[in-house]
Amino acid sequence: MRYISNYNGVNIVRAQSEYIGFIFALIIIVALLIPLMFYLLNVSSPSSKPINYQTVANLQIGGSNVIVFYNSSYDPKYNLILVYKGSQNFVLTGVYYMYQGKILNITKEVQAINQQGQVVGGIPKPLTYNFTVPEVAYNLPLILQISAYNTTVFVEVPPNETAIAS
Repeated sequence: MRYISNYNGVNIVRAQSEYIGFIFALIIIVALLIPLMFYLLNVSSPSSKPINYQTVANLQIGGSNVIVFYNSSYDPKYNLILVYKGSQNFVLTGVYYMYQGKILNITKEVQAINQQGQVVGGIPKPLTYNFTVPEVAYNLPLILQISAYNTTVFVEVPPNETAIAS
């Protein structure tokens, strides 16, 4: 290798090798690190696949976030759907009961009651209220139609038990 010296005595070959090293480092940064940075910034973005809100609502009604109890007591006048742990995001939109293999609609007869025991109207109402159940459904399993996250979930409630999302 031939060294060419300038008037200060510094080797030109050494300057060329530093320049080549700088170019090589620049290529690594541009070719590897910048695309890696864009990939890592994009990893936390939501998936392009939509969320299945039906599953989310089923899991929350199944005892984790919303707890609904059907109190079918000894006196048919005191049939109540008790909401122990409710949410504004869940709305009771329909109530049905099963009798001799038929599903009968009693939605219009169900009334929402507040914490003081006062009737505040029919349904649909959010699951922050308790609900009365007519005497015709005494000690029979109920099917609750609950709307949450722009989807509808049907929940079976046996007498004196908590709701099970199906």
